[in-house]
Amino acid sequence: MTLCTGGAELLSILHSLYGQVLGIVEYIDSLHVPGGIKVPVLQEGDPEKFKSFVAELMLCIPRGTKSLPSPVSFLQLSTQREVVARVIQRICEKKRKNVLAFGYGLVDENSSLNIRLTPNICSYFPNSTTTTISTSILWETLLTRVGDDVMMYWLEQCSVFVFVPPSCCYQISGQPIYTLPYDSMCSFRSQSFMHSNVLLQYIKRNAFFLRKKYLKPKKWWKTVLNSKVEKHSKTSQMLTWQNKKSTSALPICSESSMKVTTKIHSKRKMCTTDICDIPTKKRRVNLDKDDKMDHVSFTSACLSSFSNVCPEAKVQATEFITSRYGKKTKIQCPKSTSYSVDGEFNVTLQNNANTFITNASVPTIQSKTSFSNIFIEIGRTLYSSISFKKGFSESFILNSLDCTPSGSQKLVETIFLNNFLTEQNFDQPKRDENFRSKLPKRYWRMRKYFQELIQNHKNFPYLVYLNKHCPVRPSMACSHKLALQKKNKCKMDKSICDLSNTSVMKNKIVNDEKPLKHVPAEATFLPLLKQHSSSWQVYMFVRECLNSLVPDFIWGSSHNKCRFLRNVKSFLFFSGKFGKVSLLELMWKMKVEDCSWIRLRKSDHFVPASEHLLRERILAKFIFWLMDTYVIQLLKSFFFVTETMFQKNRLLFYRKRIWKKLQNLGLRKHLEKVKLRPLSCDELEKMQQWKNIPLVSRLRFIPKTNGLRPISRVSSTLGSQQSKENQEKKIQHFTSRVRNLFSVLNYEWNRNCSLIGSSVFGMDDIYKQWKKFVLDFEKSRAEKGKFYFVKTDVKGAYDTIPHSKLDEVILKVINPNANEVYCIRRYASVSVDSTGRIIKSFKRHVSALADVLPNMKQFVSKQQEKNLTRNTILVEQSLLLNESSVKLLAVFQQMIRSHILRIEDRYYMQCCGIPQGSMLSTILCSLCYGDMENKLFGGIQQNGVLMRLIDDFLFVTPHLNQAKTFLRTLAEGIPQYGCSISPQKTVVNFPVDDIPACSEVEQLPVHCLFRWCGLLLDTQTLDVYYDYSSYACTSIRSSMTFCHSSAAGKNMKQKLLRVLKLKCHSLFLDLQVNSLRTVFINTYKIFLLQAYRFHACVVQLPFGQRVMNNPPFFLTVISDMAPCFYTTFKSKNKDVTRGYKDVSCQFNFEAVQWLSYQAFLTKLRNHKILYKCLIGPLHNCKMQLSRRLSQYTIDLLKAVTDSSLHKDFSCIMD
Repeated sequence: MTLCTGGAELLSILHSLYGQVLGIVEYIDSLHVPGGIKVPVLQEGDPEKFKSFVAELMLCIPRGTKSLPSPVSFLQLSTQREVVARVIQRICEKKRKNVLAFGYGLVDENSSLNIRLTPNICSYFPNSTTTTISTSILWETLLTRVGDDVMMYWLEQCSVFVFVPPSCCYQISGQPIYTLPYDSMCSFRSQSFMHSNVLLQYIKRNAFFLRKKYLKPKKWWKTVLNSKVEKHSKTSQMLTWQNKKSTSALPICSESSMKVTTKIHSKRKMCTTDICDIPTKKRRVNLDKDDKMDHVSFTSACLSSFSNVCPEAKVQATEFITSRYGKKTKIQCPKSTSYSVDGEFNVTLQNNANTFITNASVPTIQSKTSFSNIFIEIGRTLYSSISFKKGFSESFILNSLDCTPSGSQKLVETIFLNNFLTEQNFDQPKRDENFRSKLPKRYWRMRKYFQELIQNHKNFPYLVYLNKHCPVRPSMACSHKLALQKKNKCKMDKSICDLSNTSVMKNKIVNDEKPLKHVPAEATFLPLLKQHSSSWQVYMFVRECLNSLVPDFIWGSSHNKCRFLRNVKSFLFFSGKFGKVSLLELMWKMKVEDCSWIRLRKSDHFVPASEHLLRERILAKFIFWLMDTYVIQLLKSFFFVTETMFQKNRLLFYRKRIWKKLQNLGLRKHLEKVKLRPLSCDELEKMQQWKNIPLVSRLRFIPKTNGLRPISRVSSTLGSQQSKENQEKKIQHFTSRVRNLFSVLNYEWNRNCSLIGSSVFGMDDIYKQWKKFVLDFEKSRAEKGKFYFVKTDVKGAYDTIPHSKLDEVILKVINPNANEVYCIRRYASVSVDSTGRIIKSFKRHVSALADVLPNMKQFVSKQQEKNLTRNTILVEQSLLLNESSVKLLAVFQQMIRSHILRIEDRYYMQCCGIPQGSMLSTILCSLCYGDMENKLFGGIQQNGVLMRLIDDFLFVTPHLNQAKTFLRTLAEGIPQYGCSISPQKTVVNFPVDDIPACSEVEQLPVHCLFRWCGLLLDTQTLDVYYDYSSYACTSIRSSMTFCHSSAAGKNMKQKLLRVLKLKCHSLFLDLQVNSLRTVFINTYKIFLLQAYRFHACVVQLPFGQRVMNNPPFFLTVISDMAPCFYTTFKSKNKDVTRGYKDVSCQFNFEAVQWLSYQAFLTKLRNHKILYKCLIGPLHNCKMQLSRRLSQYTIDLLKAVTDSSLHKDFSCIMD
């Protein structure tokens, strides 16, 4: 199919996702019709509108879809409306996802008020696309040309898209495109910097030698010679594809899809393979020297670890096969390369399907899902209940089972026969109801070992070892005060006595579980926050439990035990909030042959591949249960695991008794800070009689550096009369209404930006306002004078806004008297970013009823006219046409006026402030303070700029009087808005001695770097830097979510490029805002942080991958950073005027590469042993670039990379 130039990228996306992409006419011509008689879709006399309609339709046939049954009929027996209704009914009955059926469903007892499409199908909300297909005369005409069968096939089995010039399309039928798996998506790569990329050209020239250099050349060639000597040997003991030390961890993936191949020698025949993503020492055929080990030692369940790291690299999958019988075993490799050894059965490896097929008489078992797709997530341990004071709950399986043969039998059934892993991921024969009494012999023999496991659990003193490894220590403040008390015992006066009493009480609270009723919160808050257990302490406790729980016989060997403990350690140390570990990682290097309890027979003379595969899966089920059930429940039962506010994704492990005390202190402080009114029993009973029963929110806390942040979340309805299912439906309905209110409020302030005052919602808004301020000032004055900066923070912004003022502000935004009706369209968009990754996003579009565009084609055209979308595929999900202002205000009142908090067993009504944790919190706060600014600071921004990120103000002005007026107004407080600032968080760069209540304000020099919301602003030049001080004493590894999959190298590369693009913001790279030197400094720091991320990813690579195994791949990852950055930089500076051209020429691609290599060298030299194979090539390429650059540029680059300018990076923990 061909489209206009703007549709070329759309076709590339569709071709990557579907098996065929055809036009309507092209598809009809491809059908084989008996007799060759076809009705042409386009006929003479057809209007141009119909011709363009047919030309815009794109038919996409998914892979594996059956073709139309023969003979193909073009008869029309129904109307278009009947055809569409029939297709929707079939889709709903089969419960398939299809865009055509969005908004339709089967009739049930709750469907009486909905529109009936057919007797058993009703419409829950309008679907404009389906309505258009049903009623359009163009579709009716098309039906007369192709007939019922073809039309139904298109709408039900295929995906139909409509092209909307110049560059977009939308889907009207078929499985939603955003649900298609990512592994079948396309990859676009830029070729513009291929020849000027110094490091990439270096890799092309030296890839083979780089790899050979670090793989011990003597053994490399020794293997080649040995293979020739052993070629005619009759006694085959080991088939080696490569020497033991030479491993190939990850394939090379470059801009040119470059492949590095090397000849690998075997005993029988040489074959050429690409560099694989698994060590080659694991790809060999093992025969025991004593000819006793006749079984597969690493089978196809782990073949997913051989999957591609990049689409261009081909993976060569091999197996471990051994045999001692007279027949021959044939191994078929890719590229028709085969090996044969003595054996009994034939073996074929199919790389594309990752399957293992044998022709032996024994049956084979194949997995529906490989081990690489099964994950254990550490996020399941978050926010555990604090009610289990003594450890595991009574419902935990090891607590509920008796230490008897029947109890152990139930445990065996749970682990191996009834668990999630068995039901969803492996083919298992269905068991009848009497299966428990007919336990297979293999599992029957396991009972005694698992009976011992249950006994170990019941006898193990968990609390004793918990106190041993994770002790509750007294705080430093308490210890210091106790020491002072003993030292000055004789001279103690009354005040010292009071202090000592407080110290003793604090020490008592830390060591005993006593109520915190009479202890001041300030006295114990910070010491308790520091009493979280380290990852090492938690690991030592978990290791002690596992050592005592699992009998040595079940481990099979100390090797297996150490492998599992090592995985547990990585799971606890390197996993952030979204961390997870795959079952493939847990099973890697586990020796199945060591676990004799898995065997069906004691003798192990000959083990077919299928038997070994079954044993491996049995062991995998136990390992999965041990990690997913036991370890996860162990952490949830003895620790409260929570994320933090001061480091992204980091998890803290608190002893439950400590967290209980912290929570009590947080609740007390929250009750003092926020106006909460206790609800009496009579009030609760009356509320339960309301038509709309109020919803109840639960309060939880997140640790900050100096306290706890309260977060409320709707959890249930008031009372316990309703079922859990009904409660969830009510909560979901309320959440959708709140989301609609959020969309409408955003729509209103976008129509009238003055409603939010100086509010900014992110870097993009800050960049727009700051650039306007800088450019306007440069136009008005030739030289920059002094600038006066004021930064301040509102104290308790969310909790202090009066409800009366909030009502007044919202009524200005949504006027109930106008009775405005809003239309809300939900749609998904699919597009491709510059790195070739397909991006899917879900959006909402709000418009007034008078401006609504019900037709999807009109909506897409309008979006393109406004330059809001291009090269995008859209999928409409729903269209809401009757959201009135009265309904929206009722939702607002329910959220604010009827916000009920449940704290322990009591209910409270919030009388002031905005609930934290709601999606509306930010916009409500911004609207309220925007109204305050419009009334108080209307003319204060003359020649200056005022910005506010939620409750953090920044005011910059060249007029000292305006700066002092602004600070004085906020310091006096604005009670009608509940606004009062924190003097400790207020910073200025001018004297404030004459302003009352500002004695604690921090005063900086007139010329300095002014810190605000993650930025460093130069008060003299107005240049902008990124503030990296927030990374101090933090770990990059915990802040990054790393995908531990078999394609880890590919994921690592894509993740680094995505993060790099996010950091390349115009605020730091725009040459109209910043000087050339500042842009160079920002660029170098971006690359330096990228080098830290690179190191964090490398140390987390699974399956023992090392840089030395495949240096070209890691050099290729580094070489992609500079082109990605420079492409982004050019797009950010495309509107640079003629006066900046000389500056932009100095910031060329060679300079960017030099900064990139210098940044990586700075980091990698700190780990020379790990990266010695990368440091040399990077240094050589850097010297080559130095010869190309001018001396002025070299001097500037050396100046901006001086270590004194980047001291903040030395505090990063990685």
